[in-house]
Amino acid sequence: MKGISTTLVIIVTAIVILVAALVVLTIFGGGITPIVDLTRAKSMCVSEGAIACTSTGNLPTTWYAQTKTVGSERTPMSCYELLSPSCKCVNNKLEGC
Repeated sequence: MKGISTTLVIIVTAIVILVAALVVLTIFGGGITPIVDLTRAKSMCVSEGAIACTSTGNLPTTWYAQTKTVGSERTPMSCYELLSPSCKCVNNKLEGC
């Protein structure tokens, strides 16, 4: 009988831990989304800038256009605003980003 009660305690404990983990992920999952959006937008800007700079020697024509949406308010921003204004194309290389 003792073996069955021990197994039952282990199963109940595992279920409580899984429910607690689900609650924590639900609470904090939404708070991390704006950071992921911002990081993704910056990464796309660096990629676009590097490709355009390498191939044409200039930043993309959309560099100053507000084409990226970031944050929970979905605010439109340009790559120029997302990255440092010192981010430039010099000798077909993207620098200062």
